[in-house]
This record gives sequence, structure tokens and C-alpha cells, in this order.
Amino acid sequence: MTTFHRNRPSPLAGRVAVITGAAGGIGGAAARQLVARGARVALLDRDAEAAAALAAELGEPAAPFAVDVTDPNGLERVMAEVAGRFGGIDVVVANAGVSGPLATVSAIEPAEFEQVVDVNLLGVWRTVRAALPRVTERRGYILLTSSIAAAIPCPTVAAYAATKAAVEAFGRALRLELAHTGTGVGVAYFGAVDTGLVRGLITRPALADGLDRMPKVIGAPISPARAGAAMVNGIERRSRSVYAPWWVPGLLAVRAQVALADPLAARFPPLTRLIKDSERARP
Repeated sequence: MTTFHRNRPSPLAGRVAVITGAAGGIGGAAARQLVARGARVALLDRDAEAAAALAAELGEPAAPFAVDVTDPNGLERVMAEVAGRFGGIDVVVANAGVSGPLATVSAIEPAEFEQVVDVNLLGVWRTVRAALPRVTERRGYILLTSSIAAAIPCPTVAAYAATKAAVEAFGRALRLELAHTGTGVGVAYFGAVDTGLVRGLITRPALADGLDRMPKVIGAPISPARAGAAMVNGIERRSRSVYAPWWVPGLLAVRAQVALADPLAARFPPLTRLIKDSERARP
């Protein structure tokens, strides 16, 4: 894979990047690396204090903007504020997401399922829609955060998996729609990343038991810094796809074959225990 020589200016130098879910996790790691490569970064997050703290750490190239991706009017307002402060928008990273509770479709509260859809899918749509005129004006780049959950069955987090598959499909459609404008669109696929979102899931006893039986290269989460580096490298190259860790492209390439193993997975003891536990009343 081609890398830019560290003594050469990054193509991101002087560019303006907007990141949702920017206060921590992958978004925060990507923001740090974007600033390190000379970009100016708008940190969008519903946690105003955390976004302000990261902006203070990063200094003048970064600015915090408190907004929730479930608020379309708020996103429109903030994109105008970002353009006013920085002069335009070159890159948008639609990264904000939630996992939802660990529960089967029959056990999850409808409002909880729909909140995951509201943030992970409709939040991506609202973010892109609000930024689109300014990004296409600059023949910029849009990166959408999906997951390996788009390619494998994820019982007990069906809402999360459904939204990540939908984000992938949305990104592919958007790429074709924007091709004539010179605007690039990428989709980021990550395995488990050591963020609060993932940590809250994999520490559940039933799920942890299943992960313990998987090869460590798959079961062990990678650091947010590593995921953020993959994201920023992808932005720098205007990549169609961004991956981390290294084995993710192979998994995506054989997703049709993996689906043939669904009947076997349904009889995998740790998975059956996880499903049964997730069907019980939750505290």
C-alpha cells in the first residue's frame, strides 16, 4: 500500500474536515491525526464538554460544535457555522454511532431499536445531507463509518448490524450519485475497536465467553488510534474502502461463503447461550 513520505506535505494540509462523534473513540483519534497532518477539524459531538476539551488539546486548528445527529436543523446550523469559521468543508466523516442494548429482536424495546436506527443510519443521512452542497462545491470527500457487522450475522445486536449494512449500501449508492461532481465517497469497515461502545458489549459474560473461543487475532479489539490511522490514511487517499484490522478485507471478500455457515453458527454453544440470555428480562 502506498504511503506518503513523512517529509512531504500531506494532501490534507489546510483542508477542512468535519467529524461527527468526534469527542472520543475512533472520531477523537482521527481528529488528532488529521490535525497532525495539517488539517483543520470541526469536532461535532452531542457531548459539548468532551468536544471542547479535545479542541483545547488540539489548539487553533480545531473547533468544537455541540450537536446531536438526530437533530437535522442543528446539523444544518452547525455546517453553516463550520463553513463560516473555516471558509468551507472539504471532508465529512459521518462517524457518530451507538450499539444499543444486547437483546434479541423479541426482547428489545421498540424505542431502543429505533434509537439505534435514528443515530446510526438516519444520523449518517442527516450529516451527509447537511454538508453535501459545501463538500461537492470543493470536490471533496465523504467517509461513512460502517463495520464488519455489515457482512456477518450479529444476533442480539440486530439493530446495530442492520444500520451498518444500510450505511454500506447508502455509501455505495451515494458514490455513484456523486461521481459526476468529482466528490469521493468511502466506507470504513472496522472489526472490534477498544471504544466505550464496543467495551460495553464484549464485557457481557455471555458474549465474552464466545469471544474467548475465537482466534485472538479476531477476538481482540484494536486501539482507537489504529482505527483512526486507517481512517485518516483513507481520507488522504480518497479511498473507496477503509479497513482495520488487516484481516477485514478477507472477511468482506468471502461474505457470501460465510453466510453458508449460518446454520452451523446457530448451533455454536456460546452463541446459543448468548441468545437465550438476551431473551430474558434485562435489568
